[in-house]
Amino acid sequence: MADDKDGIEAVPTKAANPLVFISHDTRDAELAEAFSNLLKSVSAGVLKSFRTSDRRGNQGIEYGIEWYPEIIRNIQSASDVVCLLTERSVNRPWILFEAGMAKGKLDTPILGVALGIELKTASTGPFAQFQNCADDDESLTKLVFQLVNRIPGSEPDRDTIRFQVGKFKSSIEEYSRHWRRRRPLRRQISARRSMRLKTLRQSCLKR
Repeated sequence: MADDKDGIEAVPTKAANPLVFISHDTRDAELAEAFSNLLKSVSAGVLKSFRTSDRRGNQGIEYGIEWYPEIIRNIQSASDVVCLLTERSVNRPWILFEAGMAKGKLDTPILGVALGIELKTASTGPFAQFQNCADDDESLTKLVFQLVNRIPGSEPDRDTIRFQVGKFKSSIEEYSRHWRRRRPLRRQISARRSMRLKTLRQSCLKR
């Protein structure tokens, strides 16, 4: 991976109707919502985003719509695909599919963002070929600056972006603490389910 401090801002290509497709694991829905709110706050709502986990607004899939064609349509319409790479989403099939579809067939920019994990951990598989973004303030500010700079006629204010990035960082840190607290409980539930399935299989074999 190239070590280019200014690489994120190297191509300030404008898009008539910029749309950020936020690729993420469904378990990271809160992170995706926080990132969407970050983009909205720094662009006064001009920069639109799409995320499949949205259930409260108009950034997801409406009820009754075929989900697969809708995802493909939004990937095709996206000016950028931002992949939120966490310990739950790294190397997950759906993240890899969406990134592969965007880059392989459409040549849409792929922006991997390592959240809560080291950059080298995120930069594996297909993401090893991209200049990915770490979750420190400066890196995230650069990334968001690039995304907002897609808007025709935009003049992003770096200080404003940095302030909103700070709020975003606080929200994801709180989310991470909450996730870690719940992890032992999830393991207990999973162990209980496994034990019940094992008991059920043994019971069926005895019949």
